[in-house]
Amino acid sequence: MELLNIIGLLILLTVFWLFWQTRLLAETAKKSTNDYAEKYSLQILTLARIKLSPSRNSEGRFCWKAHYQFEFSSDGESYYIGTIIVNGKNVVSIDTPAYRQP
Repeated sequence: MELLNIIGLLILLTVFWLFWQTRLLAETAKKSTNDYAEKYSLQILTLARIKLSPSRNSEGRFCWKAHYQFEFSSDGESYYIGTIIVNGKNVVSIDTPAYRQP
């Protein structure tokens, strides 16, 4: 019975660790997207993760790579869809389509 308790605890800790890692990725993506929007006078409407995969960071250590999609508006009337890729604690890229300038 103790072995099952240990296995259950390990599974619980793994789930908690994965949740914590994905929250760190989401916070990095949100902050970077908001900084980008402020720099280019855009309004962020939504931000959602579309893909999560294991990866390696620049030092060769294990980390998670997440692809996010965000909707933004440049003029308050139309909206566009951009993407941001976060690898570990680093933003790899932020891509936006051509959009109407206010």
